Amino acid sequence: MRDGAHFSARPDNGEPFAIGQKVRYRNKKTGVERFGLSNDGNYFGSAEAKKWLYLAKDYHDVYPFWSDFIEPTAICEGQSFLSLNTYDRARFTFGFGQFAAHVPDGDFIRWFRDMLQRPEALDYFPNLEVLNGRIVKVEENKTLPMETANSTEALQLYLNPTLDEVEDSEVIGAAKFIHWTTSVPGARLLQVQHMVTTARALVREADKRLGLDGMTADICCVVMDIRHQGRAAFADMQKALLDGKPFDALLEVGSDNEPGRCANLKTALATRRTNLKKKRWSRSMGEFV
Repeated sequence: MRDGAHFSARPDNGEPFAIGQKVRYRNKKTGVERFGLSNDGNYFGSAEAKKWLYLAKDYHDVYPFWSDFIEPTAICEGQSFLSLNTYDRARFTFGFGQFAAHVPDGDFIRWFRDMLQRPEALDYFPNLEVLNGRIVKVEENKTLPMETANSTEALQLYLNPTLDEVEDSEVIGAAKFIHWTTSVPGARLLQVQHMVTTARALVREADKRLGLDGMTADICCVVMDIRHQGRAAFADMQKALLDGKPFDALLEVGSDNEPGRCANLKTALATRRTNLKKKRWSRSMGEFV
């Protein structure tokens, strides 16, 4: 359902729910304008999204430490299990970790593969399945690859055909993800699982480049957030780690281009740093101890 720039959906015999608002994004460097959906900030749909926030305490039983470790980044990414945007180069980004569809074998792809193997998948995406570890589209007696090790273009176009307008398939896809996530607790847990997996992989990768063995989790948390957003290079982080106050220096890394993100991370960590400092990264164990 559309009301001007506002999009909603009504499931069979159900109550309507907000999806998001049509927004315009203009690339500052190229001047190119793109259009898509968003439910962030104060856009239409944000009130619904804010009802479904990721809170570390809700997942302490499953991930006693890691649920805390990923929370600052979740806060910076909107914190909602329903966070949505379809206007940038990823074409489709969803969840409290802002999983983005443009990266081959990236967080969105890995998460969506697992979603498609859940029992509810046929209710939401009956023509998609996972075959030999890859997402495919089923058409009559043939299957079409939707993603490979080198490209996710087919899946991107399936979810969001163009960036020139908000299409029906884009709205329907967003509605399916939102309804699935709010209706099935296991779908939300899967987001948490994949965000934890992503965070762990980023710390391990950074350890190989930066030598994080023995460093406290608060420092590693900032490093992970920088890598998750991709706002700075390893060389910038290495320089910060050599500073007399490495935690403070790391919080400034990338602030020239992403001042808001750095400020939000600093605020999120202000009340969480003490708890995170209790653990240190162990290279041999691949875990915080």
